[in-house]
Amino acid sequence: WLVVGFAVFVLTIESATYRLTTLAVPRHRPFVERLEDLPVNASYPSGHTAASIAVYAGIVFMLGSGISQRGLRIAAWAAALVLPAYVAMSRMYRGMHHPLDVAGGVIVGIGAVMVLVFARRAAAVASEARAARGTARAQATRGQAVA
Repeated sequence: WLVVGFAVFVLTIESATYRLTTLAVPRHRPFVERLEDLPVNASYPSGHTAASIAVYAGIVFMLGSGISQRGLRIAAWAAALVLPAYVAMSRMYRGMHHPLDVAGGVIVGIGAVMVLVFARRAAAVASEARAARGTARAQATRGQAVA
């Protein structure tokens, strides 16, 4: 469930950041012939690029610690880097984004993953601190009962 929760929250953070950025930075899509018939709305940042980084890198962060084989870990990280690069290139090729739009998407995607990695680490530290306080209270209570 931790992986599912991570994926849901990383996409929520990425999507919210994308929406706020498109409102703050109005930019039109490139004036080229497009290979798809989508509405010509905000171009900056590339939401597809941001989401692909958030999903693939987030999954590798979550599952990577459980992979003991080094070659498999390297392959997972290679996929987490290659797949978003493919998405970014395809969005530019299809005429939907400028290169700077894709760069903005990379920043948003990495930022979303970093927020959740730090939140997960903070939650783990808080959980350990609560457990330590509970152990200290139990020992203090036991010490009073003995005396």
